[in-house]
Amino acid sequence: MKSSLKFVFSLFLAAGTLTAFAASYTDGIEYFKAGQPDRAKILLERTLDDAGTNKAESYYYLGEIAFGNKDYTAAAEYYKKGLAADPLYAYNIVGQGKLALTGTDKEAAEKEAEKYFKEALKGKNKKDAGLNLAIAKAYYETGTPGYEEYMKKSYKADKKYPDYFMFEGDILVNQQKYGDACGRYENAIYFDPNCIEAYVKYSHIYFDINPTLAIQKLEELQNIAPNSAIAQREIAEAYYKNSQYSKAAAAYEKYMQNPNHFQTDRPRLATLLFYGKRYEESLAEAQDILTRDPNNFVIRRIVMYNNFELGNMEAAEQAAVEFLGMDPGDNVFNVRDYMTYGDILLKEKKYAEAIVQYEKAYDLDNTRTDILKLLSDAYERNKDYAKAIDVYEKYMAADSAENQRVMDFYMLGQICYSAGQSAADSVALRDQYLIKADSMFQVVVERSPTDYRGYLWRARTAAVRDPELKEGLAEPLYEETLTVLDQDPANKEKTGTKRAYIEAYKYLGYYNYLQTTNPAKKNQALAATKDYWNKMLELDPQNTEIIEALKALETL
Repeated sequence: MKSSLKFVFSLFLAAGTLTAFAASYTDGIEYFKAGQPDRAKILLERTLDDAGTNKAESYYYLGEIAFGNKDYTAAAEYYKKGLAADPLYAYNIVGQGKLALTGTDKEAAEKEAEKYFKEALKGKNKKDAGLNLAIAKAYYETGTPGYEEYMKKSYKADKKYPDYFMFEGDILVNQQKYGDACGRYENAIYFDPNCIEAYVKYSHIYFDINPTLAIQKLEELQNIAPNSAIAQREIAEAYYKNSQYSKAAAAYEKYMQNPNHFQTDRPRLATLLFYGKRYEESLAEAQDILTRDPNNFVIRRIVMYNNFELGNMEAAEQAAVEFLGMDPGDNVFNVRDYMTYGDILLKEKKYAEAIVQYEKAYDLDNTRTDILKLLSDAYERNKDYAKAIDVYEKYMAADSAENQRVMDFYMLGQICYSAGQSAADSVALRDQYLIKADSMFQVVVERSPTDYRGYLWRARTAAVRDPELKEGLAEPLYEETLTVLDQDPANKEKTGTKRAYIEAYKYLGYYNYLQTTNPAKKNQALAATKDYWNKMLELDPQNTEIIEALKALETL
């Protein structure tokens, strides 16, 4: 619990760290330039009244975001506010010109826009690479011919202007020329190593092709802009997508200390902490999120997962009921959700309910044959042996005969053995199950002839078929078991094999004891009984039952 509290405390205080991560509207601009306008808007609005914010610039980018959403009324209002904040910030005039280009009368619209553009480029602005590029974007984004002219003017004004190469790259992306686009983004980085959006866009293109290269590019960005919110978030996301959960969690923890983080990213952090096996910290984070967002689908899931991993079965079951009882909306319940609930119920010994959940999991993905093993186990624990056998055979049939493992035959044999034991009221049904069990254990013997367990379980199976030892069905099989065990003298010292010795000696001693009623066999049988039970006492000297039995033999 101490580690959980320490974790949550650090996220919200982290006093020493926060001084390095000053909230800034420029983080919003970085998100916009990186092609993430929704996040950009949140940050631009959040920091709008901060002392260090250039309101004219913030309003311009808010106008750009509104324009991209085709909310031209809002865009006009933002550009207007930007000019009120600083009439000399000419980008807002360009924004007004771009709005003019959306007019239905194209000829009139272009004439109107040209007036704004001419106004924006007055005086020294005429050779401003950024303003000329903004006008080029206005033409391009409205589908109006003429953007190339202003591209040339921008390039002529500054041949090393990184935004110029970024726009070229964006155009190439729209043409699905991704390799060429990355070349332009590399140019932007070459002329401005601090061009954050170039690293981000480059990594997005390369991630599906070469995630290692994409991550390397973002790690370069971390070295250049360690306090950038988008740089921190992008590397965390890249680690997550590449299943590097420990690195992702550490990166997200750093990012969440940045004042320009998003509360909507907290569920990701809780999830990453879970995958990093930091269950207590993940649970603490998740529970805190639920106080503000009680219907968060992902977090309800993570609470269930964490409680299960921590062994809090009562809390896990309650979390599962709440989570799986939710209306998922656009979300979906997955295989792991149902399997985890099944595992919880199995731990709680609610076998029939666990079966329902495992069946739901298998219905979602019937290629997951591992679920059939769990389902068979649940049926066996619920004493529905027929179903347990049927499901386990289905699991085995999903694999080719040559790939079926010895342990699979062993496990199926044990299920059949349990089924036979439970069918004591019907000799025919009992023997049907036990004969099947014996055939499974015979495969184990054939495939692992030096492993005593196959022999031992054949002996046990035979013993159940002959409960009164009338036929001595298990006698030769226990003898075989001893032969295999004797191959390694250390077996008499190991706990598991020692028990197998004791079981075999006890059975064989008792079987021979029963033969003493036959005068022709009495002496030989009596000697064998004493031999086996004395061997048993060597391994279990405090066994009073056998001590008393040996005393009784002296009266025969």
